[in-house]
Amino acid sequence: MVSLLLLSHSPKIVEGARDLALQMGGEANIITVGGTKAGTLGADYDSTCAAMEKAAAQGEVVVLADLGSARLTGQMAQEALDEELRKRVYLCDAAIVEGALIAAIAISAGQTAKETLEQLEEYVLPKNE
Repeated sequence: MVSLLLLSHSPKIVEGARDLALQMGGEANIITVGGTKAGTLGADYDSTCAAMEKAAAQGEVVVLADLGSARLTGQMAQEALDEELRKRVYLCDAAIVEGALIAAIAISAGQTAKETLEQLEEYVLPKNE
């Protein structure tokens, strides 16, 4: 099974992206982590780790994040996983809303995580270096 994990500084952003993806993209396992445990804006490492570990234990995971520190939190959570689970997690720099929709369609169609990532390539945001 392939899951989609959406990470954001705001629970409203990931909940909205999830709702849109499920409405337009079909059936997919979409997990959201947004905001901090205190209910403020921010990226929560513990919640991200727990969600990522649970999803990876069930199969492959495609991860989309809204901003740099949410992505960094996702990277740190991935690195904290044991090696076998870490191999199942794929971080992607696609735009979170568009990416969630495209990924949900791909996952609903039965595509693997790698096939889903190929579908997301045109939605990858450029990096400022």
